[in-house]
Amino acid sequence: MDMIQMSILAIGLSMDSLIIALTSGAIIRDHRATNVMKIAGMLAFIQLGLTVFGWFIGSTFAEYIDQYDHWFAFGILSLLGVRVIYEAFKGEEDKRPFNPLDIRVMFSLAVATSIDAMAVGLSLSLVNRPIFTPAIIVGLVTFTVAVFGVVFGCKVGRRYNLRINLAGGIILILIGSSILVEHTLLKI
Repeated sequence: MDMIQMSILAIGLSMDSLIIALTSGAIIRDHRATNVMKIAGMLAFIQLGLTVFGWFIGSTFAEYIDQYDHWFAFGILSLLGVRVIYEAFKGEEDKRPFNPLDIRVMFSLAVATSIDAMAVGLSLSLVNRPIFTPAIIVGLVTFTVAVFGVVFGCKVGRRYNLRINLAGGIILILIGSSILVEHTLLKI
């Protein structure tokens, strides 16, 4: 796989991270460098890490991962999406806002959106390709896309002051549902 093909693949893998970054930026509405680096860094690190992890798993566990990865991603994204929607409707006195800067929240989102990266790493191991250059490209592209997403999301969130939590929750559930549909109904 040459650099152009790997870059295109990395862009495709980073699209779920872009949506998470946009939503996170709109929720936090503060694009200080530390906030942008926390979100983009976590998304990129997990994307890179799961690409390498998938490669190391190899073909031994491919059939087991393929059977359950979509359910895992769907579950995490749907639970987080429901939580975000629920908090959008809570009264101000009851609100504990959904915080994308919370390490547990961002880790969960990053893992759920990086399952495909693990599958890419696994497929690279099955065709005996080295992993480190592709993984670095995946990480760098995801980081770049996520930085853009957080900054743009912050600007949109401040400007339009909508119930962005509601939209973000719906988006998370839709991403999870699309992963589930892609891996179950479309494989029939």
